[in-house]
Amino acid sequence: MTGPLLSVRDLRTHFVRGKETLRAVQGVSFDVEPGRALAIVGESGSGKTVTARSLLRLLPRTARIANGQAILRVPKRAGASGGHRRGSGSASDAHREVDLLALPERELRRVRGREVGMVFQNAMEAMNPTLTLERQLTEHLLWHGICGKTEARERAVRALGDVGIPEPERRIRTYPFQLSGGMRQRAMIAMAMLTEPALLIADEPTTAVDVTVQRQILDLLVEVKNRGTGIVMITHDLGVARYFCDDVVVMYAGRVVERAPTTALLDEPQHPYSVGLLGSSVELGDRARPLLPIPGSPPDLARLPSGCAFHPRCGRAELPRCQTDQDLVTLTDGRETACWKAVADA
Repeated sequence: MTGPLLSVRDLRTHFVRGKETLRAVQGVSFDVEPGRALAIVGESGSGKTVTARSLLRLLPRTARIANGQAILRVPKRAGASGGHRRGSGSASDAHREVDLLALPERELRRVRGREVGMVFQNAMEAMNPTLTLERQLTEHLLWHGICGKTEARERAVRALGDVGIPEPERRIRTYPFQLSGGMRQRAMIAMAMLTEPALLIADEPTTAVDVTVQRQILDLLVEVKNRGTGIVMITHDLGVARYFCDDVVVMYAGRVVERAPTTALLDEPQHPYSVGLLGSSVELGDRARPLLPIPGSPPDLARLPSGCAFHPRCGRAELPRCQTDQDLVTLTDGRETACWKAVADA
């Protein structure tokens, strides 16, 4: 494959609230490689979920994508069986490129669920409580014409077993409300992976489950990643990012403020906001370290402060320098940060 699996460039998503415009995502760019996981982290309201939903244009009517590209490079499919084409031919011939933000809605529906799978944050809300697991897991296999009804059921049963749901032959006849929270989340992962998508977007997949189930879900996603699937993980849990993800994007007030390999960023964050996130979270083995919450609250997206949006909460801020625009700058070790002081100290 020439180029990354997914290339997002200058994504901007706005919400209209009366006469106000909320700039929820402002100029976000990142790449996702096959077989690698990218974490997008930040406080609630930082733009993580809006970024993910913008890629598949799953947004409310008040939202609009004002700018950007999201180029997805996926293997060409061979017929209705859903297998990837293998054998002769150049790498460019074996793949096709689509801009997720420019596709007509009809064509985008062919990509959603087949080339790109999504695991939503709350499985109980995302799944239809009036339909059995069989109906919900087989529906997109049939809609995309991947296989017939009998094979679709066989695949669904196998997928439930693969994600660790016991007695899948029996469970497939049940409804979502008859399952525990952890089982519902695993069923949603099974649903997302049934078509063997090239890209998986997981929005807080370990929220509201206990630590044992959380570990099981993460181990399952590791297996998915090891098969060559690229993953975008939306999370506020830095421990999840350290355990599972290869790279991290830190967002604040709709902007990317730091981007780096996971270990480098979590061991030595450069942007003051990244430092604050680390200080206000606890990872395994941090019992002796006191929690240091970030003072203040995230800004109103309709009335963002000038320059670096974090400067009103930043203990290192120097005015008026921090009130001017702060662009991402590449440091000597290859990571990127949007703080002039971090650049000066590097």
